[in-house]
Amino acid sequence: MLKPIKTRYYLTLLQMLFVMFLLGAVLLFNKDNVTQFFHSTQAGQMGLVLNGVILLIFLLGLVRMVLMFLGYTREQDMLQRFLKRIEENAPNPSYGLSPNSIIVDRYQAVQSIARQHADVNQAALASTLAASQSTEFTLVRFVHNILILSGVFGTVVSLSIALMGASGLLSSPDNLQQMGTIVSGMSNALSTTVTAIVCYVFFAYFHLRLQDVRTQLLANVENITTLYIMPRFRHVENSLMHDVAVLVAELRTAAETINHIQNRFLQAGDRLQVAVDDLQSAVAHSGDNIRVIRDSIREGFRLDEQPKR
Repeated sequence: MLKPIKTRYYLTLLQMLFVMFLLGAVLLFNKDNVTQFFHSTQAGQMGLVLNGVILLIFLLGLVRMVLMFLGYTREQDMLQRFLKRIEENAPNPSYGLSPNSIIVDRYQAVQSIARQHADVNQAALASTLAASQSTEFTLVRFVHNILILSGVFGTVVSLSIALMGASGLLSSPDNLQQMGTIVSGMSNALSTTVTAIVCYVFFAYFHLRLQDVRTQLLANVENITTLYIMPRFRHVENSLMHDVAVLVAELRTAAETINHIQNRFLQAGDRLQVAVDDLQSAVAHSGDNIRVIRDSIREGFRLDEQPKR
């Protein structure tokens, strides 16, 4: 029985939309404070750019995840349709399905190997499929690895701006604008770090959910391959060896049966020989009895031993 992926996809997508809605609501609720802070100083504008870049990277990764979830859901639908065709004993269960789907590609690969009279190495096929699916995670892994680094980068840039403001303050202690630059730089360093950490936490959770869906899909593909596809393309030599083994087992059983019947015939022959010997003894004994009776009758009736002519 295939495990459903569509339900998990919709649940994860709903969680993604909730996170995006929550972030938008927080920004909208604090719109005035955010606008005043980021547009009041040059350092604040730099913080707006840095935080915007972090959020853009986060949203780019989420969009890629949504597309991958949609792709895995379509693959699961193909698996369900393929399994239904197999249960209906269709001659070609891949007919009418998308030629780019995973299950159709697996079916055609096994069919091609079987036509060449070679053994199907399912472990190699599974490794190839896992490697091809792993390449789909390039952008997701990049975003997953770069989020924290982007926060560190924003912190370093903001601290650099703050240090520049501190340098200007040392050269002219009465310049309060430099003090604002220092405060804005420190605030931007903190805000970029917090933004990166929050985005990383949510993105790491969605990344794990996406990996679970991929693992589940690949497990379903391997189950269908083992239970339904492989038996359809059993190698001819393996089939011949199996038939020979079955024939040898049946011949052994037949030989044992014939041996048993032969032993029974030998036992019946021995009993028949004993019966014949008993019959011969009985016939010989009956002849003696008849001779005694004849002599007794001759003596009783005073008959001659030779009959008269």
